[in-house]
Amino acid sequence: MIGCVCSSIAPGTTHTERYREGLTEVNCYIDAGNSRIKAHLARRSQKTVEPVVIDWPAANESDPVGALATRLEPLLVDEKGRSPKQVVLASVVEPRRRDWLGTAIAEVCPQAECRWLEVPGKCCHVRVAYESPADLGVDRFCAMIEARACHPDRPLAVINAGTAITLDVLAADGQHLGGLILPGWRAQLQALRAAAPALAPAIESLEHAGEFAEPRDTAAPVPETTRRLGLAADTATAIELGRHWLIAAGVNQMLSVWQERLADEGPLLAVIAGGDADRLADLIDPALEHCLEADLVLAGVVRLARARR
Repeated sequence: MIGCVCSSIAPGTTHTERYREGLTEVNCYIDAGNSRIKAHLARRSQKTVEPVVIDWPAANESDPVGALATRLEPLLVDEKGRSPKQVVLASVVEPRRRDWLGTAIAEVCPQAECRWLEVPGKCCHVRVAYESPADLGVDRFCAMIEARACHPDRPLAVINAGTAITLDVLAADGQHLGGLILPGWRAQLQALRAAAPALAPAIESLEHAGEFAEPRDTAAPVPETTRRLGLAADTATAIELGRHWLIAAGVNQMLSVWQERLADEGPLLAVIAGGDADRLADLIDPALEHCLEADLVLAGVVRLARARR
């Protein structure tokens, strides 16, 4: 385990004194994704800890570092003013937001050392297919090693449904065979808004409805055959169905291909995680074995940090 003793412990404090004062070793782990930040403190005395979800500052935030520091402080500083000495981070964001996060942590707990994880060529029984492992997103690697730890010695398709939908395939022996990246539900809307501005009103109606379009009044009823085929009679619903079928077709086709190719190694299991995991799971062909795993990337961050200490 990565040692991280609370910063208020005075030099020379004995184990008995620490116990009496209620001080425990604590590590802070952070998964900095494009949509949000997930983090938790892991203490020796706690088997499971509910992660904290922190939103990134808005693009027009005048003081993004200060906003992040305010949101991080309840996590990083306890009621007695104690904070971790080390914060372990896995980040897939651009340098600007990474700098915001590092600076905010330094403001909240200046004694903390930030340790940014990188993707190794091999770790935790997973071997990366990329010629340059650093080119693989650390979130994808963390998801793979945690999925394999939960479901060892069988072929896996590890799917993370967030800003992007990533799918990585692992052979039963842990060899990464490669992956693909699809735009997630929100990313598709953002891309359409930028490329086809005339669709903005329909996109806004989806966003205001929580991204699920309600049936629209039309001049004539939509034929039942059209409904069964998944077609729409208004623009907003057409966009919603288009996103649905794009993701469903891409993911199910890839799962079917690799289930057939890896049949000699056993049945392929799709392990699904991420903020839109439930939504994606509803699209998976029932004939394909799949399961949901909460906080897969964050758990993988802990696993990678401990393996690479």
